[in-house]
Order: sequence, then structure tokens, then C-alpha cells
Amino acid sequence: MANDSTDLSPQLNPNLSKVAFAFRGYNVTNLGRTAEFLVHDKYGPIIEEYLKRGTRVCADVTGRKVDLVDRVRRGREMTLRSYAEAVALIVSVEVAQLELLKKFFGIDFRTGSMSFGYSLGEIGALIAGGVSPMEDALAIPLALAKDSVSLAKDVTLGVLFSRGPELSFDEVQKQCLLINQEGNGVIGVSTYLAPNSALLLGQSDTIDRFKIRISKVLPNKVYLRKNDQRWPPLHTPIVWQRNIPNRAAVLMHTMADGFTVPQPPVVSMVTG
Repeated sequence: MANDSTDLSPQLNPNLSKVAFAFRGYNVTNLGRTAEFLVHDKYGPIIEEYLKRGTRVCADVTGRKVDLVDRVRRGREMTLRSYAEAVALIVSVEVAQLELLKKFFGIDFRTGSMSFGYSLGEIGALIAGGVSPMEDALAIPLALAKDSVSLAKDVTLGVLFSRGPELSFDEVQKQCLLINQEGNGVIGVSTYLAPNSALLLGQSDTIDRFKIRISKVLPNKVYLRKNDQRWPPLHTPIVWQRNIPNRAAVLMHTMADGFTVPQPPVVSMVTG
């Protein structure tokens, strides 16, 4: 966001009908430049207000002592052990930044063309679009955060991409299923990033086995790079081992909201 001395309204408002807002999801680093917002004379109080809201719901759901404001001030980046706090921080700051745009620049997110977000980002887009209060929607991933983290202990992320033709997603899925049938760990596609790239999450050495298999069935210009970090295996069959999708659905059955049409419309990365 620009310095508050720069008036963005004339530049953006006439074109908001053509603007799409993107919401980020979880990453291994999540603080970003939030500390700079927090100490800003004008922006700081709003950022702190939303961080405190995120703190309350995170503490209530997890039963742990949480202080997102203090964490941001100290520059204490989240680890996998503090995954729930990362979830609360990401959503809180995303919604707070939209409030800053509206209050200080006259830019109303709701007049945009569309919004979208991957994973946690889609929840953020639905909150910002008025479908559900932040506290209600945020409580669901927080309630499942502990089990999501427990599944990450032997999970590796692999980035599969092609420098030539589009990937054969059917073949990628087939090789994942064949590895799963071997009974020594589960692997699955977390997301298709583009026609030529995808993210894979796999237990044990399944990413290594996938790399060997895929090299035999797809062209030489297909590559797979492993990430050294540990990741909650969301959006893969691995989460079935803790019944996470079904438990999330049960929690959503009791939500008192969710009937409001989002404004702007949300293009779902889940259903399209």
C-alpha cells in the first residue's frame, strides 16, 4: 500500500469494475511488512484492532495463549508449531488492509470485478465479501489446525513443472494413485498452479518415487523440485487420515450465516 500522502482514488476508482482482488494463503513466512503497518500513525490502530480480533478467536478455539500484536511487534515469525496463529494473522491482516483502502483512499473492495484466493485465501475472500463474519469463518480452520499440523511431520512438498508442453494432469494423478497403492505413504496434488505446473504433497519418500515414475512417462522437459520445509497436507487425500474434510463440514453445518452473496463475486479456486 502506498504512503497515505498518495491519493490512489483517482487512479483506481474509475477502473475498479475491472479489478480482481487476490487473497494469499498460508506460507512458511507470513509476517511480511505487517510490523510497518502496525507502527504507522494512521494505519496502526486498525491493524491492531483486527489483530486483536484474530487473537481472541485463535485463543478461544485452540485454548492456547495467543498475542498476535506482540508477535508482530517482536518480529517473531510463525513456525509449523504456531500454524494456528499464522492462519489467524493472515486472515486478520488481509481484512484489515481492505479496511485501510476504504478509510484512507476511498477504495471500496465491494465495487471490484471479482475476488479469489487459494486455500486460506478463499476463506479470506468470502469474509471480505460479506458471506460470513471473520470470527465464524476463521474458527473452522483453527479448530482443525492441530490435526493438520500433526499430519505434516513426514510430508514433503514438490513443485512439478514443464518448460515445454502442458502437463498431463491425468497422468500426474495416475502416478499418484499407483504410488498410494504401494502402501508406503500417500501422495496427492495439492493444487494445479497453471497448465504447466502443480504442487504435490507426499508422505515419506513418495515425492522421490513420483519423480522417478514421472520421468518415465512424461517428456524430458518436466521437472520436480523438492522443498525442504514441512507443510500441512491440505487439499490432498492425506487429510482423510484425520477426517478433516468431514469434520470441517460438520462445523459448517452449525454456522448461522453463509447465505449472503459475496460482493464482489468470488471465483472459487476449489470449484471454478
